[in-house]
Amino acid sequence: MFWKWSKKKEQVYHVGNEDVAVPEVHTGKVAHEQAAQQDTGEKENIHYENVAIPEVHIPHKKKK
Repeated sequence: MFWKWSKKKEQVYHVGNEDVAVPEVHTGKVAHEQAAQQDTGEKENIHYENVAIPEVHIPHKKKK
């Protein structure tokens, strides 16, 4: 009965900014393979399968 009134838990996001055009958002649900590759110095081709591109909306200011 009262479970409808309970607040939903907000998801925790970790945002990283490395001087890129769009910040990276990490939800913690995917294993980070880049850290292991950076330590060994190996470079592989970039796969864009799991990349999320956020939509950026700029609101218009209302005129008074």
